[in-house]
Amino acid sequence: MPGRAPRRYKTDGNGDTRPAFHGKLPEEFNERDMLAFAADTDLLLFQKVSEETLAAIHAAGYDYRGGAVMPRPGKEETDMAEQETKIPAQEETQTAPPMKLDVSVRAIQPMGNLLGFATVKFNDCFVVEDFKILQTDKGLYVGMPSKPDKTSRTGYRDTAKPITGDFRRQLQGAVLEAYSAELGRLRAVAAAQEQPSIKSQLEAGAKEAARENAARSPKKEKPPPAFLCDA
Repeated sequence: MPGRAPRRYKTDGNGDTRPAFHGKLPEEFNERDMLAFAADTDLLLFQKVSEETLAAIHAAGYDYRGGAVMPRPGKEETDMAEQETKIPAQEETQTAPPMKLDVSVRAIQPMGNLLGFATVKFNDCFVVEDFKILQTDKGLYVGMPSKPDKTSRTGYRDTAKPITGDFRRQLQGAVLEAYSAELGRLRAVAAAQEQPSIKSQLEAGAKEAARENAARSPKKEKPPPAFLCDA
C-alpha cells in the first residue's frame, strides 16, 4: 500500500506556518492536487482509495497508478499549457510596483499601550481608518482596525488586514514612519511655543534700553528761588 505523503509545512501570506501537501497550501491546489489530496485522505482513513475518488480521477482525465494521480495521454499537454499560462502571471505579480500609501497619524496621550491612531489611503482610491499604534515588549506595532467579537481569543476581530507578508511589512513601515514624523512635528511645535517670539524679544529689548537711558540721563537742577527786593 502506498504510504501517506510526508507532511511538510509552509509559510502563508500572513506569516503563519501551516501544513502543506507536496509543498502547496490548499489555496494553491490545482485540479490534480485536489484529486491527489482526496486519494491520500482515503488511504489515511480507509486504507484504500474509494470508488468515488477513483471515478472523479478518471472523469478528470487522470489515472491512479503507483500511489499517484497521473495524466492520461493528451491530458499532459493540457496540464503543461496551464502551467505556462500561470508563469507570466506570477512574474507579473512579483515585479508589480509597491502600492502607494498615504498615512495620516493622530498621536494621543498614551492610554496603556495605545499611542495613537492612523488613517491610510491606498493608491489614492481607498481609505481605511482606525489603525492603532501600540507599544509592545518588542517595540512599536501597528494593530489592524477591529471590532468586538466574543468568539475570538482576544475578544476582538480584525475588520481589515493584509494577506501577504510583504504588504504587511510595507504597511507597518509606512505607518510607523508617519508616526515618527508626527512626533518630530509635535516636538518642534512645543519647542517653538516655549521660546518668545522675535517681536516680543524686540519689544522687551526696547523697554530695557529705555530704562537704561533714563537712568543715565543727568537730572535737571531746579533754578534758585527768586527773592523780591524792597524798592
